[in-house]
This record gives sequence, structure tokens and C-alpha cells, in this order.
Amino acid sequence: MNAKLLDIKKKYISGDIKSQNLESAIFTQVYGADPENIREACNDAAYVRCEAVEEATGASLDIIKNTRLDNCSLVGGDRILAGIEGKIGAATIPMGIAGPVKINGQFVDEKVYIPLATNEAALVAGVQRGIKAINMAGGLNTLVHFDGMTRAPLIEAPNIAEARRFCRQIVTDKVLFKELAVLSRDPFVRLEQIDPYQLGTKVFLRMTFKTGDAMGMNGVTKASADITRGILAKMPQWKLITISSNLCSDKKSSHINVLNGRGKSIQTEVFIPDEVLKAVFKKGVNARSVEKTVFHKCYLGSCYSGTIAGFNVNAANAVAAFYAATGQDLAHVISSSSCFVQADAAEGGVHFMVSLPCMELATIGGGTMFGTAKEALRLIGCGGFGKSVDDNVNVLRLAEIAATAVTALELNTACAQAAGYEMADSHVKLARGEEA
Repeated sequence: MNAKLLDIKKKYISGDIKSQNLESAIFTQVYGADPENIREACNDAAYVRCEAVEEATGASLDIIKNTRLDNCSLVGGDRILAGIEGKIGAATIPMGIAGPVKINGQFVDEKVYIPLATNEAALVAGVQRGIKAINMAGGLNTLVHFDGMTRAPLIEAPNIAEARRFCRQIVTDKVLFKELAVLSRDPFVRLEQIDPYQLGTKVFLRMTFKTGDAMGMNGVTKASADITRGILAKMPQWKLITISSNLCSDKKSSHINVLNGRGKSIQTEVFIPDEVLKAVFKKGVNARSVEKTVFHKCYLGSCYSGTIAGFNVNAANAVAAFYAATGQDLAHVISSSSCFVQADAAEGGVHFMVSLPCMELATIGGGTMFGTAKEALRLIGCGGFGKSVDDNVNVLRLAEIAATAVTALELNTACAQAAGYEMADSHVKLARGEEA
């Protein structure tokens, strides 16, 4: 560490340089604000913070300190976006690969590999065995039938009659809708619909936007704020309660997302013949046993437990691993893993279906732009973004691949549980190296 950096470190520890200004201080004082060195400046700032934490606590953080992820950028030549605040290094997760899997979809019609980042033994193996059955059955049929991101401001009327009047107006007045839509100035955020919900004098405005290849949360939040300002400017007696009520519903398991969609809504299906069930899975697995397992576990058990949208075997496992591998917002695992599985025994096999009504994904923005996630997206043909809000084939392709990962694991784990104790035995073997 050179003298200039040591001096900055001392000032940071003493409080003369605030944490939020550390990258800028190093960038200007050590690197002379040379844009070519922005990544080095951000990396040095993380190193300085980590050393300060080590000195304050006595803990050794060598691995964290020396694990680097370049996710910073320079805006306008002088404004640094560090990626996250208070950065001290990076976390690492093992990444495995499953596939290739044959997908017969709207946006994927080929065999693709599926990257999965996880610490859980048996997960990648489970996806791979599900893929084996899917491929032997001719591939997985997929489709995306909803594409939109939501935000729901909450405003308050002076009385219930006025609230009811506006709820009717926002649905029927096409001129007003057009006036509000143009208030969204981002060309990649387009207002598609406003659904009002009244509770007394309170009016929830669930706004749905098209957001291109971006997941779109920042864009729709800004657009919703601009639209709400426009609404309240016309109605001075009304008040804003919050720009984001929980009717969006963001990063929560909610039934409104299941019914109306949020992000991408995806359907998948595959017919697994009896001979494939017999060849791929353990003794006792047949169309009827899979149907019975899925019904009693995913519906009877889930209903009895009070589950909102978890009518599946273990969808969150595949969603989390795929999201971690491709740089998605991990907080969206809770809503994106809302999943409904069906297994209908039929003559000659089982019709296996998965519905994912609210998967929030992106191929641009956030963690998708950096490091291993950027490579993983390129691997699966999703490493780009469109030139307009309607040019979003990349993220629609990503949605079908994500749903394929979920379907493969759901199929495998349902069949493992239909085979008695296999799920428990395989986890003991792969996670602990022990024989059951």
C-alpha cells in the first residue's frame, strides 16, 4: 500500500473520509481521476475498508479481502457507481452445470446448458437427472404468457365517494390514461395498465409496465412516482401515503402476483412415457405414484400448512441456484419461486406441468453486468439486451431457461419421493459421503 493510500486509510479510520466518499477519494488522489483506473480505485477502497474492519475486530478476512469483483462504473466522467455500498470484497459460491436440455419453446428451440450456483449437494445432480428424463421424452415445451413489472402507489382521497369516483375514472378514461402514460419519460419503461383497489378512502394503484430486457424495479419506481405526481396535481385534496404499497407485490409471496402476474409468467410441460420413468428413476416410480406424490405433497400438504403459493416440491432450490449463477436479484427468489406443479397420470405415462406466474428476471442491470454472471448469461445465449422496450427476446429466453431448471428439479424430486426413501438416501450420500 503506497503512501497516498495509507494516508487515505488513516483518514478513513479517523472518520475524516466517510465510507461513501472512499472510492472518490482514492480515484482522485491516488489515480488522478484517470477513467482507466476506476476499477483499481474501487478495489483499493474495498481493501481499505476490509483492513479497517480487521484492525477494529481482530478478525482475519484475507479471503474476503482478496476476492475481487469489478462491478463499479464511472458516470459522466466523475461520478462513481460502486455497485454496492461499503464494499469489502466478494462472496463466492460453487457453480455447477447441468444439461444440455432440449427446450421446445417460444424463445428457445434448441439444447442449452443450465448454470447453477449453490452450496447444496444433490441439487445439480437432481436437475441433471430430470433433464435426462426430459430429453428422453423429446424435450420440454415452454411458453411465456405475461411480461410486465408492477409498482403500486397508495394515495388517499378526502372521502369514500371521491375514492370510488377516481377508481372508475382511472379504468374508463382513456384520455387520462394517455396523459399519465407520457409522464414516464424512460423509453424502456412503458405504462401498460393501472388497476385501482379501494379500501375506504385509500386507493391502491397497481401499475403495470413493460420494461424491455431489464427487470425494471428502479425504472417503474421512478415512473410510478412521476405518474402519481401527475395524478395528485389534478386532485389537490388527495394525499400520497407511499409510493410503494405492498400491492405490487415486491419480494414477498403474494397471491396477487400469482393471479395477475409479475415479471414473467411461464408454463412448461412434458409427457414422460412409462418406459422413461422406468429407465431413469428408481423402482416404484410410475405415472400413478408420481401423480399421487405430487397431489398429496404439493396440494394436500401445502394447503394444510397454509402455504400461499408454494404448491411445488422444491422450486426455490432451482430458482435460487439459477438466480445466483446469472446475477439476478436474490431477494426475488421468494416471489419467483411461487410455483404450481401438476402430474396427471395418463395412458402410457405422466403429463408433468409447471406454472411459474411471477418470475422476476433480467439480462441487463444489477448483477447481470459483471463477473461470472455475465459469462453465464452469454453461455446460455442471454448475454445482451434489446434496442427498444419491445425488443426483449433475451429476457424472455432467460425466463424459459429458468423455468426449465425448475421443471427438471421438480420432476426429479417428485420421482425421488415417489420411490420411497430415495431423496433422503441420495442427500446423505452426496452431501455426507455416507451410505444410507
